[in-house]
Amino acid sequence: MRGTLSFRIGAILLVGFVLLQLLLVVVLQLPGRIDDRGRYGLPSPPAFAELVRAVEAAGPAGGARLVENFNGSLFQIELRPAAPDDFHEVPERMKALALDYRRALADHNVTVDGGPGRLNAMLGDRARPVRFLVPIRVTVWLRSGEVLVLTGRPADGLRAYLAQRSMVGLLGGTALLLVLWVALRQTTKPLQRLTRSVRALGENLQADDVGLEGSREVRILAQAFNDMKHRIARLIEERTFILAGIAHDLRTYLTRLQLRAEFIEDAEQRARATRDLEQMSVLLEDSLLFASLGQGQRRELEVVDLAALTRDLAALHPHDARIHLNIPVACPVLGNPAGLERVFGNLVDNALRYASTVTVRIERAGARTIWSFEDDGPGVAPHDLMVLGTAYVRLDPSRDRRTGGAGLGLAIVRALTEAMGGKVSFRSESGKGLRVEIALPPADVAD
Repeated sequence: MRGTLSFRIGAILLVGFVLLQLLLVVVLQLPGRIDDRGRYGLPSPPAFAELVRAVEAAGPAGGARLVENFNGSLFQIELRPAAPDDFHEVPERMKALALDYRRALADHNVTVDGGPGRLNAMLGDRARPVRFLVPIRVTVWLRSGEVLVLTGRPADGLRAYLAQRSMVGLLGGTALLLVLWVALRQTTKPLQRLTRSVRALGENLQADDVGLEGSREVRILAQAFNDMKHRIARLIEERTFILAGIAHDLRTYLTRLQLRAEFIEDAEQRARATRDLEQMSVLLEDSLLFASLGQGQRRELEVVDLAALTRDLAALHPHDARIHLNIPVACPVLGNPAGLERVFGNLVDNALRYASTVTVRIERAGARTIWSFEDDGPGVAPHDLMVLGTAYVRLDPSRDRRTGGAGLGLAIVRALTEAMGGKVSFRSESGKGLRVEIALPPADVAD
């Protein structure tokens, strides 16, 4: 199915409208004799009186044939040896009609009963399907001893015909709905695939292009999306390439400056210059790492014992006495060892920059493993939590040597965690420290 989306929807509506009109034409062509002068689908009282007199004048055999000929419209006529044994009081609105029948046959014993009760006022005075469930009935005792019963319900043949036409309408409507559902599914599937591709773009710029399918508008949109994705990927690659070139050149100058710093005679000034150059080198490495992570590429994952890795990293840290561990003996996860090591270092260094101790825990939460880092520092205000992990954003405005930095530590943690298929969350209350939780996939997802 090709063509524009508007053409498809217009064609569907047009076909549906034509089918509905054909169905209405077929259903409304009802057979039988309908006296428009009557009410509630019954013959008028004068016409019914004439019928009664004609049946009596025709005798038993002729009367039966006469009744048989009149039977078959929206009302049913039959001759019975006795009157029906049930009786339903007519609604208040229909008592005038009952009186009209009695007046038209004043020389006969006539009873009028039935009607749908409370629904009668809403149905009006025309024949309705609901009224057929509780029909109006006129019973007349003939002079021959028989009873003529007029029931405001279609005869058996007409009811069968109506049931057949209703089934045709039901099947036709069902088929139309099925066709509409299939057509809409075929129309919306390309949009659903495009939506999934748009969401995947934020995680991986190297994802496959969107297939060009569906209506013309959807194909044009998919092509525009693919072109945009390629441009973004080129811009990211060019940015990384430029940063890598700048980093390479800056490393050369930093090395020269470090060598020249050795010739500074003042020991204190020499130490300060060396420390500044080291911080510049770290900032350069962090910026380059973050730029490469910004391409959305997944890191190579393998099964890692997170508990053993945490113990080893804590023991090698220069401030290992300030790191408290609450971890199991073993805990396999799916991750990248180098990435996990960098996450540990960034979070521990960030915590010990503002707090005296940091507690590292490993816990299971459903299918995921939670690797948490909780410090006893001053904490973070609730309105600042949302900006944690944003590149080049620092909550501490100072730039001194104790807390200085470029605001890339937590941003790198977030990027590395997402590259390993995990998620980062921050929890804190002012004066109660900061808790960073890293949710990692379990090792069994690699099977």
